[in-house]
Amino acid sequence: MKQDEFATPGYKEGLEADAVCGQCGSVNPEGTLICKMCGNNLRDQRMLRIAADEMLEAEEETANRSAFVVSGLSILGILLVLWLGLNAGRLANILTNPSGLDTGLETVYTDPEAFWTGPDSTRYHAMHEELTDRFPTESDADNALMSATPMEQIAEGHYVLYRRMGTAMRFVGAAVVKEENGVWHYTAALRDGVEVRGHASPEEHILTSLWDEAGALYDGQYYAVSGTAATEADGSVTVSGESSYNRQPVEAVAYRYSGLR
Repeated sequence: MKQDEFATPGYKEGLEADAVCGQCGSVNPEGTLICKMCGNNLRDQRMLRIAADEMLEAEEETANRSAFVVSGLSILGILLVLWLGLNAGRLANILTNPSGLDTGLETVYTDPEAFWTGPDSTRYHAMHEELTDRFPTESDADNALMSATPMEQIAEGHYVLYRRMGTAMRFVGAAVVKEENGVWHYTAALRDGVEVRGHASPEEHILTSLWDEAGALYDGQYYAVSGTAATEADGSVTVSGESSYNRQPVEAVAYRYSGLR
């Protein structure tokens, strides 16, 4: 094919170029590299236009990212304000109680010894005495397990505690639970010497104790405790929790019994 007389050396037909000249506005035939009216380099014009478009897209993407970051920071700020509002009481308690310990946003410890020496300790002492006076035997525990009846919600009374050991169940302790003005108080005594005291708040079929609502006494040391208790279809109560001793989750199964021998 004969080289176009308007094409400059070094350029070949077929290279991509703009058809409309940016200088004079003339529309050139497809494949024209040099404007036939004013001599403008249409290939260089196209390259400059593409570069400008890419720069504009990059600026828009940067602006979008900045807007996303600002929006994200705003949301985090709102969540922080909400968390501070919901936990203001506990934060104040940590600041004013030298025995308080904050180990993270989800863990707030207060003084677990208060359940043995604090203003409400008399209640728990009486419950512990009632429990130990009627502490169940192995036979009591087995009878409670075998005669369990479904409960719509956790009821006041005495319970035997079992731990699942593979496919077997092992009797590990007992507990007494009492309700007063919508608050559930409990004391548990385990056969390995651990004593647990605390109170829980009801939510549907579950009782929940937060870290500042229960404590454990073991070998002369006090530890914070948190956990839940939920009724099951077979009449048992699944008890799950952990303590500040080692933060290892512990699970037990409770069965209600008469507490009388």
